[in-house]
Amino acid sequence: MAGLGRFALILGGLLSVVAAQNGALTNDSLPVVDLGYAIHQASISISNQSNTYYNFSNIRYAAPPLGNLRFNATLPPLDNRTAGIQDGSYGNICPQAFASWQIGDLSLNPGASNENEDCLFLDVVVPENVYAQNKAVPVIVWIHGGGYTLGSKYAAGNPTGLLDQSLDAASGGQIWVGINYRLGAFGWLNGETFSKSGTPNVGLYDQRMALEWVQKNIHLFGGDASRVTAMGESAGGGSILHQVTAYGGRKAPFNQAIMQSPAFIPNPLKSQSDSAFRKFLTAANVSTLEEARMLDTSVLQLASKIAQGKAFYGTFTFGPMPDGDFVPDLPGKLLLDGKFDQNLTILAAHNSNEAGHYTPPTATYSDNFTTYIQLYFPAISPETLTYLAETLYPPIFDGSQPYTTPFDRLNLAISHFTFVCSTSWLGHAFNCAIYNYLFSVAPGNHTQDVPYTFFNGAIASVKNDTVAVMMQRYLAGFVENGDPNREGVPDWGTFGGDSRVMNFNQTFVDIEVDEQAVGERCGWWQKALYGDDF
Repeated sequence: MAGLGRFALILGGLLSVVAAQNGALTNDSLPVVDLGYAIHQASISISNQSNTYYNFSNIRYAAPPLGNLRFNATLPPLDNRTAGIQDGSYGNICPQAFASWQIGDLSLNPGASNENEDCLFLDVVVPENVYAQNKAVPVIVWIHGGGYTLGSKYAAGNPTGLLDQSLDAASGGQIWVGINYRLGAFGWLNGETFSKSGTPNVGLYDQRMALEWVQKNIHLFGGDASRVTAMGESAGGGSILHQVTAYGGRKAPFNQAIMQSPAFIPNPLKSQSDSAFRKFLTAANVSTLEEARMLDTSVLQLASKIAQGKAFYGTFTFGPMPDGDFVPDLPGKLLLDGKFDQNLTILAAHNSNEAGHYTPPTATYSDNFTTYIQLYFPAISPETLTYLAETLYPPIFDGSQPYTTPFDRLNLAISHFTFVCSTSWLGHAFNCAIYNYLFSVAPGNHTQDVPYTFFNGAIASVKNDTVAVMMQRYLAGFVENGDPNREGVPDWGTFGGDSRVMNFNQTFVDIEVDEQAVGERCGWWQKALYGDDF
């Protein structure tokens, strides 16, 4: 769920970088990898620390999801050896979709020229020494955020700054893989009506296919398939949480996970799923999914944008929902019931003000709380709504609660059920043995830790370069050993029974109790007592 301003800035900058890397710097002396079904040659880039990296860009990991493959589960890539050696210059991002509360006049965003349904590509970034020495090193698979409607594999930033922190004697390097997956209506349609002729949550199937591609092919680049960390922020983190609980506990195609601000709206209603599908069909001016499959891509892309544009403030029309198969239930309930891959090592995180940009600025009266809770959870009973509004989040603004205004009260509730509480649920599900952090560099907004994660030299969005490098060193340590602790940084203990987190602040880094995660609120949200029909 990335903000519009940051997404546009980062995407524009990275497009020019990728274009340069895939153009003039590519020559016959650079490495070539034979994947069997396709042959790819690297381009080259130099990090801010003067380390050299090979970039294998725009590798197909799946068949183009076109024609009858639209809205269906992902299939393996087609044989394309006859195309010869590919240099990564061809590749697209998946069709994007903004909401009107993000961009205002949706007609001002017709879409980027490289938006295309043929978008299931990934990038592999390998340190030169790793490739040259044919090492078997740990792998990071990055799943981008963007509210399940925006973003791309390279939109978060240049990964070489993060990889620089793995190039020491203790580690010896790591490989980064960034993936695209279908977005908006193309990736996240659900519901009983849709399921009769389509596959729900196909974005998750795309991600799973990419993760399985890594298991099969990453050794060709010097990666160790037994040491893969799935890493993602916002919708990327929420996607990984769904991968952890996939099929109620099936083994995941990775052994570790870093989930930064794992985000999704816990919608348990078939009626809400069907409503999103109907909005899409209406926007496309058809009545069935079969008819939609026959439309020109420009019509479908516009329909996805129109349907997304109607989402109420702070929300997204499309996203993962229970489907009885890949997503048998809400992830929180699956964690509570032990229905998840329990053989994983986890690092989870959230920011100090996650929902500030997703809470309506007009919510300045106490009554706004119940109004918006009913929009999020239309099946909530009057008794449950009263409990939420009077007991769990009482309208008391005298300083005795974690809020002093009606806006902050609603902000806290949205933060809890969308972003924060899942990090606590993970801690308790994994016997309090995971690592958690809190990012509180003011104002602590959602996505604010992303440029710290991908720090590659001084930029305005990073207020403290030392904190950024420290974060990267911890993350690289976790990828290497399943433990973020490394020489030269303060000790980071596990979540424990008292909900401890490493607090990354502008002026300090220290262990403290996560005040947002303790208490009864997160435990209540995990049970999903606000009504469902699955």
